[in-house]
Amino acid sequence: MTTRQKMKFLSWALFAVFSASSALAKDLMIYPAKGMKKMKILALCCLAGVLMLVPNAFAFDVKTSIGLGVGMAPDYEGSEDYEAVPLPYARVTWGNNGNYVLLNGNNVQANLWSQEWQAGPLLQYRMERDSVDNDRVKRMKDIDSAVEAGAFIAYQSGPWRLGLDVAADISDEHDGYLVTLRGGYTCTHIKKLRITTSLSTTYADDDYMETYFQVDSKNVGTSGLSLYNADSGIKDVGLTVVADYSLNKSWSIMGIGSYTRLVGDAEDSPVVDDEGSENQMFFGVVGIYHFN
Repeated sequence: MTTRQKMKFLSWALFAVFSASSALAKDLMIYPAKGMKKMKILALCCLAGVLMLVPNAFAFDVKTSIGLGVGMAPDYEGSEDYEAVPLPYARVTWGNNGNYVLLNGNNVQANLWSQEWQAGPLLQYRMERDSVDNDRVKRMKDIDSAVEAGAFIAYQSGPWRLGLDVAADISDEHDGYLVTLRGGYTCTHIKKLRITTSLSTTYADDDYMETYFQVDSKNVGTSGLSLYNADSGIKDVGLTVVADYSLNKSWSIMGIGSYTRLVGDAEDSPVVDDEGSENQMFFGVVGIYHFN
């Protein structure tokens, strides 16, 4: 890519960002709180976009994959009702040091270190809790969508991987933070098929637990749920299996299945124990195209 092409490429990206920002200006003036939140979310989306675009514009030996799929997920954390959700996917790798930017569902992360020791920033999107299927939870105070930012670090040794994620709310929705420990193993013994199995557990602070699992006079609404106090602690443990099958040089298909068990104060919350389920499942499939 020539210098002129690079500048043209980035100019179009900046123009798209400017156009989207202008479209939200009216919301910012008429509804300051909601408008400001939208601007924050836009800024984070733009940051994620820049992370995906810059390697293509300036790096050598770039490999890019994009995909789209659909999954089935609980319509709120702790629900027993499920809804369809989109699963966007994109991965850009560059150089010979294992650097990458990965968009996988509601999570974006960039490894800026090495292939063995991986570390970098992350962004993740958390869905709102408003128009859910459960009649009683629906009558509680709505919880808007949230955006969390943080960093991750991981150690990769052959097929084994151990990692730690830390993410905090920056959208003024729950104002809390989460710490997730993950460990996984990737099996490549079957031709064209990669199967990664991982275990995880997540710690959530008081602010997060109060927002999503506590029931008090501020959020009970007309639900009639019993008041309940939720404190910080381990909120879940989970098992995830990802199978990636290569159809040919350009196409692959990825299947995802996970089971998460809510524990502690999350499990005992009325929105889970009385109206939902501590057993949380997720299933999804994504078609991926690899640019050669």
